[in-house]
Amino acid sequence: MTNIKVFENDLPDIDLTGEKTISLDCEALGLVLGRDPLTLIQLGLESKRFFIIKLNRKNYNAPNLVKLLTNTKIEFIMHFARQDLLWLKYHLNASPKNIFCTKVASKIARTASSAHGYRDLVKEICGKDISKKEQQSDWGNPNLSEKQISYAAQDTEYLFEIRKKLSEMLTRENRKDLFDNSMKVIPILVDMEISGFKLNIFEH
Repeated sequence: MTNIKVFENDLPDIDLTGEKTISLDCEALGLVLGRDPLTLIQLGLESKRFFIIKLNRKNYNAPNLVKLLTNTKIEFIMHFARQDLLWLKYHLNASPKNIFCTKVASKIARTASSAHGYRDLVKEICGKDISKKEQQSDWGNPNLSEKQISYAAQDTEYLFEIRKKLSEMLTRENRKDLFDNSMKVIPILVDMEISGFKLNIFEH
């Protein structure tokens, strides 16, 4: 993939305020909050430009990135948004308000299927067969491999097409209001989990 830029610590002073939607994903060294550090944040644009931010794990100081994430005019597309929002709030104290979770959208729109993973949606909706081999690689390595960088960008690349198709299905099946209300629930679940409560709703 081309048009991938990797930055240290923070997003540089790039004006992305004109973007209506931005795809977002996170990479960490595990899934246990407080034990496993957040290491990368990937941002994707519909124009096929990708930005990978290698976070400073000593202080997680990224003011430009936080400013972008808290821009309420931009919709952030994520797959399994509950986990991504958990990382963002815990480590960066950033809480995107305008969100679209493709996993929840798939579960509400595609009730005939039990396959709601990112790879499943990319294959069915986008007609691409992608590899998730790098998912459990060492994301704390300061020298990321080309495969890791490409994989990280790939995790945001197809979210725009998936969002469009799932939105059409939600509208067609009169489930859009249900989905919109579900998006209001996810930040509450994030707050509860950070406070020590574990809910089974919206689990992976």
